[in-house]
Amino acid sequence: MYADLLIYNGKCFSIEENRSYDWLAVQKDRILCLGLGDSYKSELSGWDIAVDADGGSVLPGFYDSNFHFVQTALDQESIYLGNVRNFDEIGDLIRSECLRHPEAPIVGYGLDETKLKEERLPDRSVLDSFCSDRPVWISRVEYHTSILNTYALLHYKIPYTVQGIELDHKKMPTGIFRLYANAMLRDEILSDFSFRHRLNAAQKLVCRLLAKGVTTLNAMEGGFLFSDKDAEFVNVYADALSVELKLFFQTTDVRKILDMGLTRMGGSLFADGAFGSRNAALAEDYADMPGIRGTLYYAQEEMNELVLNCYQNRIQLAVHAIGERAIDQLLTAHEFAMTKTGTSGLRHRLEHAELATPEHIRRAKALGLIFSMQPAYEYYWGGPGGMYEKRLGERYKRTNPFRMILEAGIIICGGSDSDVTPFDPILGIHEAVNHPVQEHRVDILSAIKFFTQNGAYAVFEETFKGDLKQGFAADIVVLDRDIFTIPKDGIKKCRVTHTLKSGNLLYRADKATVD
Repeated sequence: MYADLLIYNGKCFSIEENRSYDWLAVQKDRILCLGLGDSYKSELSGWDIAVDADGGSVLPGFYDSNFHFVQTALDQESIYLGNVRNFDEIGDLIRSECLRHPEAPIVGYGLDETKLKEERLPDRSVLDSFCSDRPVWISRVEYHTSILNTYALLHYKIPYTVQGIELDHKKMPTGIFRLYANAMLRDEILSDFSFRHRLNAAQKLVCRLLAKGVTTLNAMEGGFLFSDKDAEFVNVYADALSVELKLFFQTTDVRKILDMGLTRMGGSLFADGAFGSRNAALAEDYADMPGIRGTLYYAQEEMNELVLNCYQNRIQLAVHAIGERAIDQLLTAHEFAMTKTGTSGLRHRLEHAELATPEHIRRAKALGLIFSMQPAYEYYWGGPGGMYEKRLGERYKRTNPFRMILEAGIIICGGSDSDVTPFDPILGIHEAVNHPVQEHRVDILSAIKFFTQNGAYAVFEETFKGDLKQGFAADIVVLDRDIFTIPKDGIKKCRVTHTLKSGNLLYRADKATVD
């Protein structure tokens, strides 16, 4: 047999067989065969490229099952505020950006006030002290809140009567936009970017994705908080990119989905908000704001109608639901649609499902739903002293109960929700194994499946992707060590050395050797 590419001296892990091989051969875009020892020398007649895995794990290419692709691409040109510790550091970054780009608007993202010394969002007066002669627009880490300086308030002209504009004691806007005001603002700004601008940013992002071993992602585009132009862009340009994109259009317009020839919709189609902005719909008050329980974005009747429409048109639906009330509302809508239609097998998804209860899990299993979850949330916000504890109190011990979900027989596919958290499947695997609450931890193989086999299943690709098997797509990632034998608390230290997409070696780290 002739191989185009050989990976040898590795731990080539077959998920279905739960075992490792020493080498793997690729022919064109498919896995040709796997073998032990140096048998490739006798079984294969030759190869064009050989990769020495140097004892590292060889795994299926990673899926990221919840990814805001265009937003992440555009954010590459913005200020990242995820590491700032106080207002002064925000000011330093804004002033530096002003010097680099003397006339351009200033855009920042990733801000998390729970990590700031001031423990609050900067308002427009704070931003004005850093920059007052051009628009400054900052997005909170999960995009549910925006902050503008005074120049931006006047420039973008969002009516002050729109729900979600925060007012001070003089009934003047503070510059903090939430809910519909935030959505209107974001749509106005993002819709101005051309397809050419989006494509240039997307091509840069693809290189970074391959360096993390991501070969397929679920692109959650358009709709509330984003621009429909993002979804339209992905629908047109996805085939021009080296990483495979599965479009989830975040719209409630089923007719639009059908007219575009799509078979799936949703993603950040919001049943509720997020913990950080205190608009995830909880069953009890927020621990740090008594009397507030978050927001349901749809009435039950509206959610019932949306879900039923998807069942009737055989469209796979993914809906964002974080708090208990949102999860309950969505499950009720699925039960209504199932009763009305009897339709099953569409692999509908709950995105995030962070506070799913045992009863929710039981109902979701009966409906055949998939949970699309983000383990890295726990890395950034979980555990004692984290944002979850600040917002939820002792309920932080209930967030993201991975083991309980798996034990109920529900499939979990893993994602980053990028740019809410940085895309990094290795970190996601690490945190699923090292969840701050021990009873929620899973074994390494289960965590790897979140980002490989389960990711493939979630978009109906498990028969030809998501595993290392003869005849499967040659989407492959090589790590610098054996992920199964290193200490569990060191998983996040693994690095990608090579990434193959459809048999093409598209990424290799400088220290790796490709002959």
